[in-house]
Amino acid sequence: DASHQLRTPITALKSSLEVSLRDKNLTLPEAKKIIMDNLIDTNQLQSLSDSLLQLSQYQPSNTTIQLEKVDLNSTINEAINKIKQISREKNITISYSGKKTYIQGNRFGLVDLFIILLDNAIKYSPIKSSIKIDFKGADKALTVLIKDHGVGIAEKDLPRVFERFYRSENVRLQKQTKGFGLGLAIAKRIVDVHKGKIIIESQKNQGTTVSVTFHKINR
Repeated sequence: DASHQLRTPITALKSSLEVSLRDKNLTLPEAKKIIMDNLIDTNQLQSLSDSLLQLSQYQPSNTTIQLEKVDLNSTINEAINKIKQISREKNITISYSGKKTYIQGNRFGLVDLFIILLDNAIKYSPIKSSIKIDFKGADKALTVLIKDHGVGIAEKDLPRVFERFYRSENVRLQKQTKGFGLGLAIAKRIVDVHKGKIIIESQKNQGTTVSVTFHKINR
């Protein structure tokens, strides 16, 4: 739960600092190394705290979230722009060409949603791969599909991917990839606020496709 996720790293951080303070033979290089390690842990705690706040923000009962006429295409482009530096670091290409399509939504929430989904796709995709974003529309609904060629998710893990703090086995094995298992829980909350639907299709080691469906409105 949230208290465990916060308490464990805080306890470790506190212990590290207390031991260091008692060590009279601690050299300057050793002290700098401890400070750097503790700073990394502090940044991780900040990231966890931010994610928990984001999760609470998108409670269905939150009446402060205002929905209005939003161009879905522009929110996707904004999310791509905000995350492009991360994709560049892995030389991952994001392919997308959309057109103006309007839904009843919250612009900030939608940008958060697509940043989460794209960040996941980038994290768990190999270097020099590609991510494709497509639209699939009908008269009253529009589906955004985000497809990657990453590590994928085993079938047994799919029913639990939207649970808080849940990380699938295939994802946990990616030791170089940090995470708390909150991203998809937040994404699901945002989609629920928009009265939409999110579906994840995936196969282990063969990539993942995330489908998000919204109700369209007239221009």
